[in-house]
Amino acid sequence: MIGAFLLIAMMASGTSPAASLPPLKDPVEAMEERPLTEVQALADKGDPIGMTALADMLNDGRAGDIDHVRALALYQKAAAAGNAEAVGDIGVMNQLGWGMPKDYANALVQYRKAVDLGDADAMIAIGASYERGLGVPRDYAQAMIWYQKAQATGSAHASQAIADLYVTGHGVAKDYSKAATFYQLEADAGYGNGYANLGALYEFGWGVSQDSDKAVELYRSGIQAHFPATAMVELGRLYANGKVVAKDEAQAAKLYRQASALGSRLAMYKLGVALEKGQGEELDLKEGRTWMLRSADLGYANAQLHLGNMYHEGAGVPVDDAQAFKWYKVAADQGDKTGQYDVALDYMQGWGVPVDQAKGIALMQTPAQRGYSVAQNMLGVYYFAGTDVTADKVTALKWLILAAAGGDKYAPNGIKNIEAGMSADDIARGKAEASDFKPMD
Repeated sequence: MIGAFLLIAMMASGTSPAASLPPLKDPVEAMEERPLTEVQALADKGDPIGMTALADMLNDGRAGDIDHVRALALYQKAAAAGNAEAVGDIGVMNQLGWGMPKDYANALVQYRKAVDLGDADAMIAIGASYERGLGVPRDYAQAMIWYQKAQATGSAHASQAIADLYVTGHGVAKDYSKAATFYQLEADAGYGNGYANLGALYEFGWGVSQDSDKAVELYRSGIQAHFPATAMVELGRLYANGKVVAKDEAQAAKLYRQASALGSRLAMYKLGVALEKGQGEELDLKEGRTWMLRSADLGYANAQLHLGNMYHEGAGVPVDDAQAFKWYKVAADQGDKTGQYDVALDYMQGWGVPVDQAKGIALMQTPAQRGYSVAQNMLGVYYFAGTDVTADKVTALKWLILAAAGGDKYAPNGIKNIEAGMSADDIARGKAEASDFKPMD
């Protein structure tokens, strides 16, 4: 089960389902809803389903401390015993660099082995690799093909993956109505993610008539479903902001804590913030950092950036720019635009690394090309001033126009300053280049 949840939503979980829910067809998923002592006992006996389930739980903290090394060993034993899902899960470990070196090519080898054994989650993992460009060129059409193959086997998780493409508009025309149809299939199979995603569509009126009460109802249904962590987080968010239900920070924190225990890295991040700020929980910086670190270790970029900011600003920890850079780079390496910006800025300023403005400017190109307005403004300023780059007012104007369009508050004033010293032709060129700009995926 690690493949589908880590590569689609990274929201694993497990709790006793409501009696009216359809039973889980996946034997590993069904095992993960049984008591931990029972799962552990079966794993100790060498049962491949028990070993795979326990490994899933070790990977996200549902079985105590996160232990990727032990999880990998269990997957390897289960795979040797013929469990197809464990074969694909080894691929996920390879892709994430958990318990073994990160290697996208080897991950795909494992996924294809698992597909040959009939594992639908491995089909989804291959689709996700194409969707994200991991080990293969990014290809949304191929991603859809693999998701549809998995759905043809009856995989409800494939329905979520297809729905997500319609939400993002990757490879298909953005269509929230079609997304709702596929999320409904996942909900009908009894999965909390389906209810949670449908709830979000109703909450914001995307592809359906906006209905806050319906959204709350769906979130509550998701909490009673199989794998309820996502729904818990969404309902917790509503209690935290008080816009749809009466504000109740204690109830929000309670839901975040429950979802954290079920392996949700988003919930861990939110619980960490709540503990750091004393929102719904007693202020506890130490426990807050513990949950933040756990979320970051599970790959949640916002938690990684939060830790980077903590060390950079000395918020509850000693100032340590080297530690800040480490966390920014972890986020950047997994494709987070803010992390990419922070790494580039650190090189430009010499924070945590030797100053190297040329390298910083080169790295700043990536988040700027991806549409990150703060990075675009930074490039505009540097090209205008000619700082470690050849001064180029046309390029500077292009970046500043794009930054302003993206909401950067400093860019409009920069545009006024730069245009004052430019010819009409150069201004027109800068505007044309901004108009022709297409952000990278």
